Amino acid sequence: MRRSLLRLRRSLARSFAIILVWTWVGGCAVIFREQESARFVGVTKDISFAILEDYDKGDDLREIEKDFQLMNELGIDVLRCSFGWDDYEPVPGQYDFVWLKDFVRLAATYKLKLRPYIGYTPRWAGTAGSDDVDWNNPPANYHAWYQFVFNLASALREFPNVLSYEIYNEQNDRSWWDGSIEEYMETLRLGALAARAADPDVQIILGGLIFPDHSWLRRVVEASHARYYDIIAFHAYPETWSAGDVFVENYLNAGYRAFAENNRTLGEAEPIWINEMGFATVPGKSEAEQANWWARAVSTFLADPHIEHIGVYEIKDLPLGKDVIGDDKNYHLGITRADRSKKLAFYTVAMLHRLLSGQITTANNEVSLTVRAGRPGDLHAHLFKRPDGKQVLFLYDKRAAVTVEARLRTEGTAAFQYDLDGTSKPHVGFDRTVLSGVRLTPGQVAIFRIDP
Repeated sequence: MRRSLLRLRRSLARSFAIILVWTWVGGCAVIFREQESARFVGVTKDISFAILEDYDKGDDLREIEKDFQLMNELGIDVLRCSFGWDDYEPVPGQYDFVWLKDFVRLAATYKLKLRPYIGYTPRWAGTAGSDDVDWNNPPANYHAWYQFVFNLASALREFPNVLSYEIYNEQNDRSWWDGSIEEYMETLRLGALAARAADPDVQIILGGLIFPDHSWLRRVVEASHARYYDIIAFHAYPETWSAGDVFVENYLNAGYRAFAENNRTLGEAEPIWINEMGFATVPGKSEAEQANWWARAVSTFLADPHIEHIGVYEIKDLPLGKDVIGDDKNYHLGITRADRSKKLAFYTVAMLHRLLSGQITTANNEVSLTVRAGRPGDLHAHLFKRPDGKQVLFLYDKRAAVTVEARLRTEGTAAFQYDLDGTSKPHVGFDRTVLSGVRLTPGQVAIFRIDP
């Protein structure tokens, strides 16, 4: 059973919305980006992407190789996956890493780097939990936990494509961690010490939180546990698992800002990653909506000054009939179908990775919008600048059909508009600083690349 798909989502607190102020001047709506300009001025950061898929010990490597081929085609060379303690130490003191080494070696042949999370406590090793499963229990014997992580990291030290170890997953939710925060902190501390003792160069990632839980993170950093990890992470499934008033555009709310502030002032200002996010193509949610969601979500989240990483959940849908906890959305999160045929989102994610990976500077303050036709309903613009001088602009209005003009501070020589399938064509209404005649359909993202 692929337990990474077994999730029960909690609702988030009321969210924060970015406000755009507009006034009518000479028959046009001139847009002022007042709040955003103060938050997004010239932040340069290294952006990375990962694809997510889980495999259990003994899975057919020939089938896994088909996924690796898809990942190569996608262009993303980092895989986040689970390494189950229950798989690799099924009985106390007996470590079985034979299949795992073959898996890591196969990934290396496809030039894939691995960022696994370690979880899934074996029945023999866990404390008694409050539910009827064992794999989400904290360790009963921390010495056994330390020894497992040390032996795992020692066994994989020969493989340079294993970059990090994440300590458990979604531990701020009872469905995934049936223990206390104190038990998690001790699990984190000993897991980090064990992994670093075996491989001093390996990174440690705080287990990805089910949402940016600022109160949970505050307790960790106030206990001086920031020294035990190099990266913090949370997950984002707005519009699939969220309250009805939570969307991509307001997911990074006041709680998120407190989360980032706790990391900056109380912790060690570690990089912040969204290392798991996705949108389910359930009945009533089309594959076109999924592709458009990825364009909205990636541009919105990366426009934040702190977020440096996007984890794409996941490479393929779960076959119907597999056991899951939760609802049917678990089956439909892939960017390909269960038979590996590509959804539109596959091409959208590949395009987003090509346009936005590497060193990127957020530049929302360097674009101003004028509405030339229609009245704006919920207008959004995100601008990014690349080291090669190219600029990438995302424009959309969630509610209204409008025609806009976008004025850039930095000149360009040519502009190209992308469709969600990754194809592009020249935008003829461009005069070095102004993109004119941009017609926005409600909710649909218009994506432009402006060349220097």
